[in-house]
Amino acid sequence: MNKVLGLFLPFLIALSASASESRVFQKTNSNSASVKIETESKEGTQAAVYVDGEENAQFINMLLDDPSSRLSALRGQIEQEHCQTNSATPDGWIEGCGGVEVTEVVRTAFGRGGWMQGGATYTFFVGFRAAGTGHIFESSYMVNFSEEVDADVDQDMKYLGSVTKKLVLGKIVRLPAH
Repeated sequence: MNKVLGLFLPFLIALSASASESRVFQKTNSNSASVKIETESKEGTQAAVYVDGEENAQFINMLLDDPSSRLSALRGQIEQEHCQTNSATPDGWIEGCGGVEVTEVVRTAFGRGGWMQGGATYTFFVGFRAAGTGHIFESSYMVNFSEEVDADVDQDMKYLGSVTKKLVLGKIVRLPAH
């Protein structure tokens, strides 16, 4: 029984914490966003708890949807290289040619600075899936972005009951050809 409780207790604590917090995602420019998180506890927090990747998919979609973002420009460049045209469909597929794809995100670094700060770097790959037999996918770029969380405090360093998360697009590196 203790083993079963030990397995579910962290899940129940995380579930109750996330149920009582509010998160507001806001685009700050074409390559970054912020998230204001009102925490359940108004007495204190551990900012690193909120380095959770919860907004990663929303952030990547925001980057892809904004024509002025570097990730959207990269998608257009890859489409031109492979198809000599750009997709006009919401799914990004170019009939008879293929489409640009983004892989799953992997957390590649994590750190914390006491109770007030935490952060992570995430990496994913962007490539092209060719239409036709086999639908071959080849990754051609590695992309990373950062997630930084800071507890909101007043001038006396008293916790204000919220944390601010910043998501920022980082490096885009072309991978060597195979």
